[in-house]
Amino acid sequence: MSRVTIILSVLLIGFNSLAVEPNDKIDAKNFNHLFFVKTLHSKINAYRKENGLRPLMNNSIIAKVSNDQCNYLKNKKELTHDQPTIGKKNVQERLLHYINVKRYSVAENLAKTYVLRNTQNYMRDGSTKRTVASTYDEAAKYMLNAWIQSDFHNKNILNPKYELSGLSAYFNPVDFSLTAVQVFAKID
Repeated sequence: MSRVTIILSVLLIGFNSLAVEPNDKIDAKNFNHLFFVKTLHSKINAYRKENGLRPLMNNSIIAKVSNDQCNYLKNKKELTHDQPTIGKKNVQERLLHYINVKRYSVAENLAKTYVLRNTQNYMRDGSTKRTVASTYDEAAKYMLNAWIQSDFHNKNILNPKYELSGLSAYFNPVDFSLTAVQVFAKID
């Protein structure tokens, strides 16, 4: 085997060993935001499929809209769909800030939970229980369960007109809070 092939093989094995799995324990010092978002998005699409709907497609422009609000919320003590920035005051304005469209439908879900500490979480059946989300899978499950239990949020997730999605998350290592913003859209 050539040296190049050996080096490439070693590199590929190294990268594979760094892969994150849904049941991996969350490391508060190295929270993997992208992996959490991927896990939550997968759970949302599985829930849509259970309800006879097509999956939402990840869209980089819609992700910019969700990321904008997620970044704004990092320094807020409360969840809000609004922000004072001119041209970005609500999800509709934020969408139009990033994409020039005439006809569209858009909605936004926000949620906040805690990981790595005992927290009152929603179960799938609507009951609540004190649990600790110590894996990415558990954190995504509890976040989705909270949205499912809210009529408003659940209607957004199960709205058949929405085709596109942007999902962003922020983990605060100081208080172990995990905030997620999902934007749903249909662009005509």
